[in-house]
Amino acid sequence: MAVLNTIWRLYAHERPLFVTGLLGLGLGLVCFAGMLFHGVIVEPEGNLYKAASFNIAVGIFHLTLALITRVAGFSRTGWSIWRWTIIGLTLYGYSVETIQISRGFDPRFSRVSTPLDQVFGGLFFLSALGIFVCFLVLTLRFFFRPPEPVVLALRYGAVAAIGAFVVGIVMSVVGAPRFGDEGNLLPLHATGFHGLQAVPLVALGMVWAKVEESRAKRAVHAAGLLWFVVGAGIAWQSFSGRPVLEPSIPMGLAALALGGWAFVAWTALDAFRRSEASLEGVLAG
Repeated sequence: MAVLNTIWRLYAHERPLFVTGLLGLGLGLVCFAGMLFHGVIVEPEGNLYKAASFNIAVGIFHLTLALITRVAGFSRTGWSIWRWTIIGLTLYGYSVETIQISRGFDPRFSRVSTPLDQVFGGLFFLSALGIFVCFLVLTLRFFFRPPEPVVLALRYGAVAAIGAFVVGIVMSVVGAPRFGDEGNLLPLHATGFHGLQAVPLVALGMVWAKVEESRAKRAVHAAGLLWFVVGAGIAWQSFSGRPVLEPSIPMGLAALALGGWAFVAWTALDAFRRSEASLEGVLAG
């Protein structure tokens, strides 16, 4: 309970983004509950699993933003505009994704919906572009901050997430989450966004352990570059029209890079474990 209370205090500076993230998680759980009572498919083309995974993924994205935006150094006015713009766009995305799928329509790639539903789908795409623009603004802020280990990690994570946004745009343009015969772009999409957690995790472990800055930066560079290789391998496989789980040279490289990142992350977290700092203490600070 002490750790939960500390985490609640950690989000005290950015409750609106935090609540928006929790809303996504809640909607995802509602969709999972709907699957239990109704089944996964809502005829003719709705898929409750897609709605659940979308809402939860966007919710996690906002929970991450609520933590990392404190490093961006926005002015009070700029911060207010940025925050409420991305929240408004996200609330529209939650609504369209959940309502349209509950009605039996695919909100992005529908083949049977009405012209009005197609308009909602077009606005859904524009809202995603708006969130992308907001994220680009946030990313630029990181590049104007001093390159401390955490900021450096956020640069890597943000660039990986930009790649994920681009993949999302590609999926919207081609009208499907697939490329070629069996290339699935969703794993690549997810890998990019998870860079926002994977690389900063290494930086936090090193900073919390109070290791020297030069060592922490080396670990962050290693983690960031390895995560890029993971994404590059998955991209190579997916855009070749091949399944991600099919053995190949690019997936072998991705697997090796993922193992390398895991080793770097373990090293950082082990350094924190060996230090005298406590998780509650560093979160409170």
